[in-house]
Amino acid sequence: MYAPFAVGTIVPLMGSGSMLILEGDQHRRERRLVMPMFHGDRMKAYGASIQQCALEQIETHSARRSVVTLDLMTEISLEVIVRTVFGGSDRELVTNLMNASRRVVASSSPLLFFSSKTHVAFFGFSPWDRWTKAKKELFQLLDEVIQDRQQGGSVNDDILSMLCASTYEDGQSITREHIYSELMTFLFAGHETTALSLTWAVYHLHKNMDSLVRLRQEPDSLGDDSPASLASAPYLKATIQETMRIHPIVTETLRKLKSPLRLADYMLPAGVAVAPATVLAHYNPSTYSEPELFRPERFIEHSYSAFEYMPFGGGHRRCIGAAFASYEMAIVLGTILKRYQLELIDSNLVFPKRRNITMGPSSGVPIRVNQR
Repeated sequence: MYAPFAVGTIVPLMGSGSMLILEGDQHRRERRLVMPMFHGDRMKAYGASIQQCALEQIETHSARRSVVTLDLMTEISLEVIVRTVFGGSDRELVTNLMNASRRVVASSSPLLFFSSKTHVAFFGFSPWDRWTKAKKELFQLLDEVIQDRQQGGSVNDDILSMLCASTYEDGQSITREHIYSELMTFLFAGHETTALSLTWAVYHLHKNMDSLVRLRQEPDSLGDDSPASLASAPYLKATIQETMRIHPIVTETLRKLKSPLRLADYMLPAGVAVAPATVLAHYNPSTYSEPELFRPERFIEHSYSAFEYMPFGGGHRRCIGAAFASYEMAIVLGTILKRYQLELIDSNLVFPKRRNITMGPSSGVPIRVNQR
């Protein structure tokens, strides 16, 4: 009944193999191939890398008098992708991949995502020119990693290595074009979104000290802050859930109707775009009491259905990296709060502000970082 939205705009950006635009049998085929890489024991294998990224970045940033939370979380989430998805296996490769990824993200003007009419070259100076140059540089680096993996070089547990070795149910190998498409999708779907959610979590916890105190007590009671312990901590999980409830990074899920749909008193024809409003569902007072308040314990007291809580979308097109993102956020936030004392520097109210297709905080949330 539903088809992906704005395919003509997304394909030149992400590639024709991106799960964001595939549908029907192609979408199911690709999803079955990739899904195991983000779930179960395979996902847990990334825990140590995620924690290491968080510790290295917070230690680097804590030497400064003040830290912009969004910058810190962006660096952490980017390095997590480079290590666990792109396969950065040594410091030099990690640095090169991070620099190339930063250039791709920086060149992704919102204009490119909203209209294909902006996909025009102009002597190297247009947003499209900057985007294609940055993407080419990243792909050249990834080609080196792919060639190494396919020739039996490094043996890694990263997503790229698994993609290179994977075959579909009919025995066919994934194409290089589809590998590129999936990597670009993972970069954009998992990089900024995770960083924004972690920034909101830090902000709300330090505006709601009772929640912060309770959250700090939990890892202390666990006895350690290993990835496995943090991932299973109930209040930490609830904090992540409440953060994404009160601030869904994508506030609506865009789809296009493949067939007519009756919606209450309206008959919508095929081809019309529809957008279930996540943010409205998350603020429905009949579902969430006092929905404007930050209360992580609501997720301990009650379980919500997929029609009431949907930060990762829903249905068969639900974000494939949802479990990975939640796992990463729990490890990063728990690791930092276990070992560091954070203090908000700016007391001004932070409110949601549109960035591109995402919503984020109106400031980077500057903090002071001290050892606990």
